[in-house]
Amino acid sequence: MLYYNFYGYERFKACFGLEKRDNGTVVRKNRILLNHLKNPALLRYCREHNDYALLHIYDMADLQKKVMDAVIESGKGDKKLPYRVELIGKTYHSSRYQTDESKGVCEDLDKSSVRYINVERSRVFKMRAGKFMRELILETEIGKLLSPSVVNWIAGDVFTQQWCTYTHGKSPDMELHINNEFWKIYDSDYCKGNFGSCMVDEDRTSFYRDSVKAKAAYITDKTGLVVARSILFTDVTDQDGNKWRLLERQYSSGGDDVLKRLLIDKLIQGDYIDGYKIVGASCHEANAFVDIHGNSLSDKKFEIDCDLELEDTLSYQDSFKWYNYNLNKAYNYENSHFSYNLDTTDLNLYGDTDDDDDDREWDDYHQYYCDDTRLCYRNGREIRVDVENLDDFIWIESTQEYHHENDCVCCDECGTYILLDDAMCSEVTEEYYCCKDCMEKAENEFKRENWHYSEYDDEWYEDYTDITRINIWNEPEGIYENKSIGTDTLCRLLRNEEAWEFDNEVFDRINPSTNLPYGYKLKKEINHEYTIIEAAV
Repeated sequence: MLYYNFYGYERFKACFGLEKRDNGTVVRKNRILLNHLKNPALLRYCREHNDYALLHIYDMADLQKKVMDAVIESGKGDKKLPYRVELIGKTYHSSRYQTDESKGVCEDLDKSSVRYINVERSRVFKMRAGKFMRELILETEIGKLLSPSVVNWIAGDVFTQQWCTYTHGKSPDMELHINNEFWKIYDSDYCKGNFGSCMVDEDRTSFYRDSVKAKAAYITDKTGLVVARSILFTDVTDQDGNKWRLLERQYSSGGDDVLKRLLIDKLIQGDYIDGYKIVGASCHEANAFVDIHGNSLSDKKFEIDCDLELEDTLSYQDSFKWYNYNLNKAYNYENSHFSYNLDTTDLNLYGDTDDDDDDREWDDYHQYYCDDTRLCYRNGREIRVDVENLDDFIWIESTQEYHHENDCVCCDECGTYILLDDAMCSEVTEEYYCCKDCMEKAENEFKRENWHYSEYDDEWYEDYTDITRINIWNEPEGIYENKSIGTDTLCRLLRNEEAWEFDNEVFDRINPSTNLPYGYKLKKEINHEYTIIEAAV
């Protein structure tokens, strides 16, 4: 505890204590952050350098920013990483990869992949965004010290979504709206697909119109349907009296985090917000806000005016859930003054309900009550999902677990589903495989169909210009056999006088008595005689 500055056990318990979900499941808060802080290699590094910045982290937003800043700085000062990789306005360093003028954007606009140059092969490839970022992180000194769960989270969750959002760009098909039409963002007839919100079609939107100062913030696609939405609290006060415009937790079609980030980006670009609830891990935490530059606001104590009578309609609150009835204030932190909890599906403060769901289980993924749930994983985190609605989850045989489809990949050779973090990506086929044997088998088949074989080297070459021909002497047969050979190998043989060139042909053996290829003189004489006869005729 001496190295972490938790200011006592109570602060530690607030960050990493056990919490009970609605379905009775007990989980540990901020497990990824805890794994980061418990990492002995990182602690040893901080002690050796007398720098504890990477240990003085208390929330996921701060973890993301400080770790990535440290990775970038570590790569910048490493002479073993001379090549620049520019992605989303930041520069990383690598010993194997670099980016060109496209800055990672693929020509086919593949939003899940990064375009890069393989320096050793001097050719352009593309790689899954999460895997590419993982490679960049693990090349740095700091990256090698990070726990696997942190690397997986930043590369496979955070950066993958950021990259997809970035490549979406300023899509003309997506239009931003900020208005008082709260009914629209909670009406399934106006929303595209399932938003995973317990308040959809519950007719609870009068709370935002009458009880608090807020706006409906959402984006629509080209069909006019809402694809991502959130509540924008327009008059928020912190403990120092400063005013903020804060965007509440976001919801989107199918729970797509990319659409949530696209909504945030458009609001930032239009100068409509000063901060927002983070996307992904710990987004359900009441204090999980960051400013528009990604800096954590978890140490801020926010409050809003909330005029709510006992019989007034209540809508479930993610952040401002501690309500002081006498002061008409709602807070994003627990304090001794609060009278009611607003993180409830009750119809009002009396505790009235629309339905009796007490005996049913809560689906964390789809955000509704159901008869039975089972343990699943999304972005490496445990969630409970309706056993009758597992369409978005894939059974992974190797782990005997259900994982979200975005975290899985199918082996292109044998068809086995595996976790994306465990998959091997081939730079030859640019596909994913479950094991080395499958990858080698697929690569060999791909090379036979698309590459060029050197008989002399027993190797495959991608470009036909890398292959040429050589005459190999067959001693038992007494003849030369014309075979393929790599151009680099041929140049080496000629340079080392292990092969000789005559009349644009190369031979690996010559007649020591004539210093010419075997049969070479006879061949010339026959050709000469034929030329004389032909000329005479």
